[in-house]
Amino acid sequence: MSEPSPKRHKVDDNEVIPTKIVGLVPGEGPADANGDLEGAPDYAVEFLGAELEECQKALDKVNDEASDRVLAVEQEYNKKRRPIYAERAEIIKKIPHFWHRVLSSHPTLADQLSDDDAAILEYVTELDVVDFDDIKSGFKIVLSFSADNPYFSNPTLTKSFHYGESDGKVTTQPATINWSEGHAPTVPGLDGQFGPSYLFFTWMATSEPVGAGTPDEIAEVIKDEIWPNPVKYYFSQTIELEDEVAVMEGEELEGLLVQGALDEGEGEEEELLYDEGEGELGGARTGEGEEEEEEGGGFPDNGTPAPDA
Repeated sequence: MSEPSPKRHKVDDNEVIPTKIVGLVPGEGPADANGDLEGAPDYAVEFLGAELEECQKALDKVNDEASDRVLAVEQEYNKKRRPIYAERAEIIKKIPHFWHRVLSSHPTLADQLSDDDAAILEYVTELDVVDFDDIKSGFKIVLSFSADNPYFSNPTLTKSFHYGESDGKVTTQPATINWSEGHAPTVPGLDGQFGPSYLFFTWMATSEPVGAGTPDEIAEVIKDEIWPNPVKYYFSQTIELEDEVAVMEGEELEGLLVQGALDEGEGEEEELLYDEGEGELGGARTGEGEEEEEEGGGFPDNGTPAPDA
């Protein structure tokens, strides 16, 4: 059995509770020179807590007003963005496999795409993120597909995210996918055979509650990173490829320089050996000429005897 909590000292009828906290000013009441309330009456500490609570309520009120103003501004500019988003969507439709390339280029989302997911993304013609009218209650992600999509009959797939007002939890309303024959995800059968394996489209079709403050990673990536600037991820593959080519070219150039230096060294060595051999050979020929001149009796080339010295 737990012991009862200590009772608060009864306030004497003649005791006056001050409107100003005793001891907050150095030299007043039971507080020390630093204004600490250790040893101060209970009512002084309680009064301090009450004042802090009032300050916090005032701050909360201002923060709520700021949030309302921010939401109002965001709503205003969302309306201005929509026609620009629509114009962007029409341009994107003219670029083959744009969204497939964008979604598969994001480093986080790429890990959530199986080969079967990637095959379906080839048929995505439009991706849209739509905030609810009041913004703070949630948003939805909408994928549109071309008519020749063989995987399912849905022209669009929509997954919605709703924020709870009281507990802050996120609830989802998933898409219902009407799979075509042979393309529905299956579980292993008795023979151990697997059907198509989907990660991203399983996420699209799954409803999972998300705790307060716990983000849905895929939804956040699409809403906050891909949707505002998909062009960045469309060209990221090109940039990476150019970087790889530059590295390869640098390595190849370095290899050529090294090989050129080796070839040049070998050429100098061969030239040196050739010069040394030629010098020895020239010396031998010079000796032979002198010997022939002595044997010839000193006649010049025209056969005339050389004059006596």
